[in-house]
Amino acid sequence: MKNNILIHQYDQNGTILRQIRSFVCRTSRVTQSQLNSIQKYWSLMGIDFQLKELDFLSTFNSNSPVVLEIGFGSGESLVKNAINYPDKNFLGIEVYKSGIGSCLHFSYISKIQNLRIIYHDATEVFHHMIMNKTLLKVQIFFPDPWEKKRHHKRRLLQSNFLKIISTKIMMNGILHIVTDSKEYAFYILQEIKNIKNYINLSKNNNYIKQPISRIMTKFEQKALVQGKKIFDLVFQLKE
Repeated sequence: MKNNILIHQYDQNGTILRQIRSFVCRTSRVTQSQLNSIQKYWSLMGIDFQLKELDFLSTFNSNSPVVLEIGFGSGESLVKNAINYPDKNFLGIEVYKSGIGSCLHFSYISKIQNLRIIYHDATEVFHHMIMNKTLLKVQIFFPDPWEKKRHHKRRLLQSNFLKIISTKIMMNGILHIVTDSKEYAFYILQEIKNIKNYINLSKNNNYIKQPISRIMTKFEQKALVQGKKIFDLVFQLKE
């Protein structure tokens, strides 16, 4: 497992250029159990970042459609999805080792075969590793809203990245975003409304009722206890 989750860029003097990211490169607390899971199971389910597009058929040993999740946290809901939908393949991207270790643990004890994970920055994975029109669905649940105005530049779901995602989803495929921030939900709607091919599946062109198929995460349960409203934004790719 490679430890570098970013491709560094350098100036002419060889100094690393500071880049704006949607996450903080903090050293998260990783338990010994999580480290053990990485050591034992990464070779079974992990995919190292590479400057080469993935062949999903060889990656999964299956030609089932692929659902990709960005920022899967502990991975518990992602693993449950893989269990509930054995006719689909699941690819998860996460930048924190604690989540990688937990997801590998849940995956192994659940004995699932249709899940692979990548430990790297999602924007670089989309740029370099995902072929165009190959994803059935992209799901992004509770991305960091970076609520302070001066931090909006850090938001993952800005028009440039939303455009890139649209090139990776196959026609009639789905982009599903969930957030507990009303301001971020409105921001996303504004960013995406002028991007070609995205059709909002809400009758009111905003949010839909939580789909029965979407598993409630622990993060979401905590948000509901705090009285927050959850926003499901679902878009389909059309000609």
